[in-house]
Amino acid sequence: MSWDIDLVLTLRILIGDFNSPQKNTNTYLKSVLVAAGILINSEIDLTNDYIFDIANVTIVPDPVDINDIIIQALLPLKSACMLQQSQFSIALGQGIKVADGDSRIDTSVSFGGYKDILQLGPCKSYEQLKWQIQSAASANIGAAVLSPYRGPNDSPIQTVAWWYDEFSSIVGDACRRNRF
Repeated sequence: MSWDIDLVLTLRILIGDFNSPQKNTNTYLKSVLVAAGILINSEIDLTNDYIFDIANVTIVPDPVDINDIIIQALLPLKSACMLQQSQFSIALGQGIKVADGDSRIDTSVSFGGYKDILQLGPCKSYEQLKWQIQSAASANIGAAVLSPYRGPNDSPIQTVAWWYDEFSSIVGDACRRNRF
């Protein structure tokens, strides 16, 4: 299986955990990728049917082996987003504001960087890619027939074209009689 190598490396690059010492183990990142796959599968109609098994940490079929570039892009982005949201939550719990007379200590001002990463980083990239995939899949929604249409077994009286022809012949006759 090559997803557990290629997608883990891609995820490491996205979260800045590529150089030694690494903060996350490969096993943990594989689990995050599988969990992200479960969420993606519930959000998007994928072209291939995948089985994301969180207990055994497997993805079948292997998206790298079948060259499914869409899921290869979605999985690391969603995983990086999930990891960064988790880091933001942990950082929020560690924020301190202390005031004693004129002295003040506030470690929560650094959270703005986390917000920027969440709003402009992998989370935004994932949402944009997801929107593009969903809008491409729904390209025919809202399409309309812009010409007169009659079903194969419909009577000409049931069509807009018939009513238009009748109206135009009546108006045409009236115009010819009155010389408009």
